[in-house]
Amino acid sequence: MNIKKIDDKPMTIRTKGKTKLHIKGNLEAKNKGRNILVAAGSPKSAGGGEIKENLSGKKRRSVARKIETSGKAVRAKTSLIIKTGATCERKESSEGVHKSALQKNIADIAREKTDSIRKRNKENTVEKKHDALSSVASMGTKMVLDQTEGGEEVYQSYLAARNLSQPLENATVAGRQLYRKKTIKAKAERLKRVQAEKKIRKKTVKNSGVRTAKEALKPAKREVKENVGTGTRATIRAGGILNGVAAKEAGGRGPDGRNMKNTTRNRMIQLFLSRLRQEDSQDGIGKALKDIVMMRVSVLTKQLICYAGVFLLGLFVIAALIALPVIIVVAVIYNSPFAIFFPSISSSETTQQVLTSYISEFNADVDLELTQTVGYDKSEKVYVDFSGYGVPDNFYDILAVYMVKHGNGDTATDMTEKAKKNLKKIIDDMCGYSVTSGTETETDENGNVVSYTVKYVNVTLRTYQDMIPIYGFDTEEKEMLAELMKPEILAMFGCEGSGGEIISPEHYQAIVDSVSDANGKKVVEYVLSKVGYPYSQALRDSGEYFDCSSLAYYAWLHAGVNIAYQGANTAAYEGKLCHDNNWMVHYGEMQPGDLIFYSFEKNGRFRDISHVAVYVGDGNVVEAVNARIGVVYRSIQDRNSIVMIGRPR
Repeated sequence: MNIKKIDDKPMTIRTKGKTKLHIKGNLEAKNKGRNILVAAGSPKSAGGGEIKENLSGKKRRSVARKIETSGKAVRAKTSLIIKTGATCERKESSEGVHKSALQKNIADIAREKTDSIRKRNKENTVEKKHDALSSVASMGTKMVLDQTEGGEEVYQSYLAARNLSQPLENATVAGRQLYRKKTIKAKAERLKRVQAEKKIRKKTVKNSGVRTAKEALKPAKREVKENVGTGTRATIRAGGILNGVAAKEAGGRGPDGRNMKNTTRNRMIQLFLSRLRQEDSQDGIGKALKDIVMMRVSVLTKQLICYAGVFLLGLFVIAALIALPVIIVVAVIYNSPFAIFFPSISSSETTQQVLTSYISEFNADVDLELTQTVGYDKSEKVYVDFSGYGVPDNFYDILAVYMVKHGNGDTATDMTEKAKKNLKKIIDDMCGYSVTSGTETETDENGNVVSYTVKYVNVTLRTYQDMIPIYGFDTEEKEMLAELMKPEILAMFGCEGSGGEIISPEHYQAIVDSVSDANGKKVVEYVLSKVGYPYSQALRDSGEYFDCSSLAYYAWLHAGVNIAYQGANTAAYEGKLCHDNNWMVHYGEMQPGDLIFYSFEKNGRFRDISHVAVYVGDGNVVEAVNARIGVVYRSIQDRNSIVMIGRPR
């Protein structure tokens, strides 16, 4: 296949000359707005398409120095704000807990200010970098277009578009700057408002309400400018500062003993400023003096109240220290048998009153039983195995037993229902009666023997010694019983009987010397030596306690004569001994050492004898009467109750 060449001419490549960019005027780089680089051209510039560098080295260094200086200034301001905030925080920390929120607001505003400045610096840096990059990109674009056909026209179009868009960029920058200014201004106003609120809270004026320190200072400054000179202006400025301090103190903790002088001084400064403002009608010297006087009176009153409180507290502590041992002792006593000597805690009745009531009821029951004689010729009351002087009575025995049994660890004297039941149980155990019958014979006036059917109401009155084995009292309880039954203790209940005489040594010797009989003298010596000894049936053989029969028994035993009979040495058996041995004497024939036997009530013993006394001459006897009286020396008592007189041989 033959290829026919139409045109065998050599190929010619035409090349165009170097593209040139024709620019009118000189191309310059100007700083437009805030660090925004804009390229500007002039139609009259020469240079035939050469583009000058947007920023020369010198200008770049100048801009860098400005940026660095601006950064340092910003950092200095930031540091100053932070230090100011820290100083404010330290200053306000002493004002109290109520200022913590204000300190937090100030610190937050300072931090926001610092962050805003740093952000603005960062944005400026980014803009500068963006401008620099734009300049570099512009220069690179120019170099590329220079190597391209038609590049000059393209670059001219690019510059024209850039110049057309420059106002829009400037407007954007201006808007951003305006927004920043408004933001900073708003934050500054917020900081100012917070500080004003702080001053308003601190500034307290009694009549005009609450005002800020700044508002109180402005009228003074205005009047100073209008009426006074430079020297007075400085004085008023100092006064205003002090007034602010006074307002701060007034809004803070108020006057007290430590800052009273400062408060007085600040109050006078307020008066001075008020006079300068010609407000005498609102805050005069009289009102200031009144405020000062009231303030001092208030401080003095607080101090007096404080001292009075301390004084009263001291008195209370002293009283408590004194009363505490007493309270403890009383509490211990009220929980012991000795509570009987103290009044009841809550009940209106005493133990003695309740006991008297119960015994009266018992005696009424016995008397009622004596009146019921259907089927009998007569009735008689018999006190079973009673031994003692006078009418049988175990009132204080019951009281002592009750207190020992129920008074340990409990307030037995508090007559509650429970206490009354306990006391009634003791009475039932120590007081009782039974009914028996018998036949008695008598000789009437005509010498006839008459028989009678007799109803015997047998009354049993147990003593405290009888209850020891029944209740199983231990050694400590026995000692308490003996203590409560001592004559000196019973005397505290008003149980005093007819006491005897005190025998002096001379009187003692005179009585002994008057006795001629040898046995009688020994008996008299013994019984006189026992005057004052306590009475006790349980301890009658101890030598320290005596009852009536043991005193007579040991006295005659001291003279060598044993008057015990049929294995017993009670008063009834001693009388039976004298009767059975015909050792009987008449009342007018009595001699020292003779025994006088008494019968007060029927007791079922020999001739109902319950008591015996030892005659010592001159119408006097020595006898162990009862637990209330003990062994006494006194005149013969109750002659009508004497049933017989005996003289052992």
